[in-house]
Amino acid sequence: MGLLILQIAENVLILYFTLYLVLDVLFFGIFIVDFLRNVSRKKRVSPAKMDLKPIEGVSILVPAFNEETTIGNCIQMLRQLDYPVYEVIVINDGSTDETLNRVLSLGNFNPIPFPGDHAIDVRPVQKVYELQTNGCTIRVIDKQNGGKADALNAGLRLARFPYVCTIDADSILDRRALWEVVEPFQENPEVVITGGELAVLNDTRIVNGELQTARFPRNPLVVFQIVEYIKSFMISRTGLGKLRGLLIMSGAFTVFRKNVLLAAGGFLSPYNRHPVIRKYFGKPGYTVCEDLEVVVRVKRYARDAGLPERTVFLPHPVCWTEVPEKISQLSRQRERWHRGLGEALFYHKAILFDPHYGALGLFALPYYLFFEWLSPIAKLSALTFLLIMLMVNMLHGLWLLMLLLTITFGAALLMGVTTVIVEFWSSRHSPVNRQALRYKGMRDWLRLLGYSILSDFSYAFLRVFWQLNGVRNFFRGYRSWNKFARQGVENVVAEEKVQ
Repeated sequence: MGLLILQIAENVLILYFTLYLVLDVLFFGIFIVDFLRNVSRKKRVSPAKMDLKPIEGVSILVPAFNEETTIGNCIQMLRQLDYPVYEVIVINDGSTDETLNRVLSLGNFNPIPFPGDHAIDVRPVQKVYELQTNGCTIRVIDKQNGGKADALNAGLRLARFPYVCTIDADSILDRRALWEVVEPFQENPEVVITGGELAVLNDTRIVNGELQTARFPRNPLVVFQIVEYIKSFMISRTGLGKLRGLLIMSGAFTVFRKNVLLAAGGFLSPYNRHPVIRKYFGKPGYTVCEDLEVVVRVKRYARDAGLPERTVFLPHPVCWTEVPEKISQLSRQRERWHRGLGEALFYHKAILFDPHYGALGLFALPYYLFFEWLSPIAKLSALTFLLIMLMVNMLHGLWLLMLLLTITFGAALLMGVTTVIVEFWSSRHSPVNRQALRYKGMRDWLRLLGYSILSDFSYAFLRVFWQLNGVRNFFRGYRSWNKFARQGVENVVAEEKVQ
């Protein structure tokens, strides 16, 4: 009986990880083809190419809770974006530090009214300020604390332009980032959401308004996350996007078609009683990953309303964001991400395997359920199985050695090819991206490859443990956000007031 159970477990695990490998290879192949095609198709997004339609404005929403160390640099960089029509809306979500004062110190803001009755409810707004500048309009909403989703909903209500961009208060954008993310909307009216690849901001500095890298990061935890952003996020999201299965667009930099976002109910918060949210969930909800849940709901709503929808991911860095530098901070962040994935899947479980929703119900949600949310359980099961087989002397040592060598070779090949492609694109298309690369020479590149291999035998196990904790806390109904403290970016030029 025991032998039969082991054989069944072995077959199940072989099937699962074979499918896992096939999907990874498929995503990698799609990434290579797509990236090289984009490189040969265009050297740069140009304003002339955007003449397909009149240039449409973008409202950039910046939710901020206790972001005094980063909000100044964020706004100053946003003011320098190369885009003709946009506004910056900073939402101070009941900060207890100097966040609001740091923003208001940038110029002479004037009070303006906040829109009244609306289908999207938010926590009370105390004051709204506006500053007209030569580059863009800056608006500030000072409101009671209601969480990130509630802050975004307040900004959404104030937004004036057809596209809404959400970024984190520690995010730094490439000057031409808005050209990049708006282009898919202009080319294809079916596009409802776009987003770009994130890069790690830590150990960078701003020199004369330009983002630069001072050195290869000294903190191994930061390097492991750089590897993860390149290897996991960039490749898998490119592949999923092409297969119409992409559900995760980072809240650090995502753009929505505003009318569709409003029709789908805005962002999920305990205070939002929009009819679509009541229809889908019965009552207002809460999630620690509002950026994931809202993508699923927008796509679900579009399908229900008979509207075409596409989600576009740009597989090159256009946004830099700060990552945790302490293992305690990183563990809480990854636990929250995995818990939030479980929440989104739970909220939208009704469409799982439903053919009415096409790729969303038949591919995207099943993929994220079985190969993302349940993956730490599968990996723990595989490790337990290997230990049991070793204990009963049924595990062949040569087979295990070949497996480890294959994993090592695969990790080196994957990272090597990917970094070369990213470097090729950056050197030809974006001086800012080129300056911010973490491997400017062969030595740094080899170090990055070394960390890539090392991560599979160290950091990967920690990540599985944190994800398992996320699964456990999901079933416990745990709701803590676990925000980590930002360090900020060194700016060698003193900040100036807006004229």
